[in-house]
Amino acid sequence: MGHLLPNVGTGESMEEGSDIIIELRNVSYKYPGADFYALRDISLRVKRGEVLLITGPTGAGKTTLCYILNGLVPHFFGGTFEGEARVLGYNVLETPVGFLATKVGMVFSDPLSQLVSATVEDEVAFGLENLGLPEEEIVRRVKEALEYVGLYHLRSRPPYTLSGGEQQAVALASILVMDPEIYVLGEPTANLDPIGTLRILDLLKRLSRERRKTIIVVEHKLEEMAEIADRMIVMNGGKIIAEGTPREILTHQAEHLHGLGLEAAHIPLLVQRLVGKGVIKNPDSIPLTLSEGVKFFDTLLSSGELRIRSEKVQEPNGGAGAGGEPIITVENLVHVYPGGTMALKGVSMEVYRGDFLAIIGQNGSGKTTLVKHFNGLLKPTQGKVRVFGMDVEETPTSELVKRVGYIFQDPDRQLFTRRVRDELAFGPKNIGAPPDEIEKRIKDVSRKLRIEHLLDREPYSLGKGEKQRVAIASILVMNPEVVILDEPTTGQDPRNRREIMDTMKMLHKEGKTIVFITHDMNLVAEYANRCIVMS
Repeated sequence: MGHLLPNVGTGESMEEGSDIIIELRNVSYKYPGADFYALRDISLRVKRGEVLLITGPTGAGKTTLCYILNGLVPHFFGGTFEGEARVLGYNVLETPVGFLATKVGMVFSDPLSQLVSATVEDEVAFGLENLGLPEEEIVRRVKEALEYVGLYHLRSRPPYTLSGGEQQAVALASILVMDPEIYVLGEPTANLDPIGTLRILDLLKRLSRERRKTIIVVEHKLEEMAEIADRMIVMNGGKIIAEGTPREILTHQAEHLHGLGLEAAHIPLLVQRLVGKGVIKNPDSIPLTLSEGVKFFDTLLSSGELRIRSEKVQEPNGGAGAGGEPIITVENLVHVYPGGTMALKGVSMEVYRGDFLAIIGQNGSGKTTLVKHFNGLLKPTQGKVRVFGMDVEETPTSELVKRVGYIFQDPDRQLFTRRVRDELAFGPKNIGAPPDEIEKRIKDVSRKLRIEHLLDREPYSLGKGEKQRVAIASILVMNPEVVILDEPTTGQDPRNRREIMDTMKMLHKEGKTIVFITHDMNLVAEYANRCIVMS
């Protein structure tokens, strides 16, 4: 269960008679057929206009807690519900989901799962049309919502052609246009670049401060959310194990959060570790943000309490600098999607044997479009892409996938069989591998990725981290020479992120060439030996 955190505070006090719009009393919940409670004795009150941050490791019960707020638990999922839950004064057990949905807007961590319309404009208008509002009001509100999230210029685009971050913003606009009292967002910044993250955080802050909307955010990126959240709760094992302001928890409990596999704020964690090793004295006030950390360490350096020792850092091995040969070459690549959207404009680059290559850039900069040319999922509109000397335009995708494996950002788009074992067997069967060879590959890869116990499970019944490992395994059984990962750690808690990237590091040491798309600069710094920036 990890470390139990003491309750270090309660944030703003909430006296009787204050503007409480969410109240849970001793709520416990068990899914149908489950052997354990997903939530255990949860009591929580949330005020109107409050920004509440919920965090915890995978499986802590965060999403289940959010499902209570719009009635999906228990009305849709069924199961055993104990205790009392009230939202805007309505008893959740006695209130239809359809009514609660007009009061509680929810954006899931996977935005594509809730985008259903042909264009962005239609998507945002969908809810208003169902309410039967006049056309002129729908047009006005859709325009306002899309301008609010900065996507009005994409109003005619199909949602599936957008980047992950743009899809996230569309999902948020489709809720924003309905003007609910409560916004519940799962990992709203998971698919976003730093600029997109700041834009979404600013939007949430304005909704809270200007419109007194209540914002509940489930998030692993704690440092960014700490800037706008009024209160924070930490969950583990279906329980709330800590509650307080983000500053209280992140500065005083950094090591405990790290022990739970959560992403503790970097500055407080560094300070606590320096104190623990006796390098510096325990300060009266622990810095939280980067700017506070700069001032803190400047003071220590000026006083002489801390000194800097210079060390020569050796360049990482591999990649172009180590003399690797180019195995993928891109020359003046242009790609135009149906409908006329130009995603790539004359891109030229190379991938070298032995690379651990990171591709970074703002949302919509063409990162995913580029790498989909590496195994023939997309063909060039103009220009040339050669993979191991083969011209992608003239080579069947079935040949390219034998040497270049592609792992999608969303594992649900890659998994389709009834059992994990069948998922892993599908690729080798298609290239004519004999049954004993297929079984050997499945055994080796499942052991390497620690999914042996999942082989007879249904892929869609797994958690997101488990699904991601199964998706990776379904590519590795093909034994490709190049492994491409599109945002492999999106929506994962820090422990799962590290496990996925450490697996890639192990494959790299075994001779694989790794290419990964990410917005996480910490991953780039720790794992990549080369980086390409797209704009």
